[in-house]
Amino acid sequence: MLKKFTVGSWFTVIAAIAGVVGVIFMLKSSNIDTAYAYKTVNTLTLMGVCGVVLCLLAVWSPTRFGNHDIISTFGSVGAIGLFMAVVGTMISDRVLMIAGLFSYNSQNMVGWRVFYATVTGIVAFVVGSLLLILASFMKNAKAAK
Repeated sequence: MLKKFTVGSWFTVIAAIAGVVGVIFMLKSSNIDTAYAYKTVNTLTLMGVCGVVLCLLAVWSPTRFGNHDIISTFGSVGAIGLFMAVVGTMISDRVLMIAGLFSYNSQNMVGWRVFYATVTGIVAFVVGSLLLILASFMKNAKAAK
């Protein structure tokens, strides 16, 4: 299977790794302090893990069914949607904390640790989504000879 991989396949694999990193930092930012826990951490974790699984489906499918098949398209689009839904929820749950950190509550060291972990998770999910978008315009498997 690895012999059939192209640049698009490797972008999708790196996107899956970025999704795992995003899930890890999302969980870390939720578990630093109980005051900053996400209300829907289980749903966010499930969405992130499903996005990673869809990335892996988008890597596997072209090696089996050829480039630009419907399964890899569904996997890529689904993973992008799930990653961006997690990013949107992470941002909306942290807006008030971030506003406080940058105005009146700038000495809150726990808040800054949560902020940095949140930003790292968001960046990982966005990078994963961008790599999936790039990979969707490339061939993901070499043609059989």
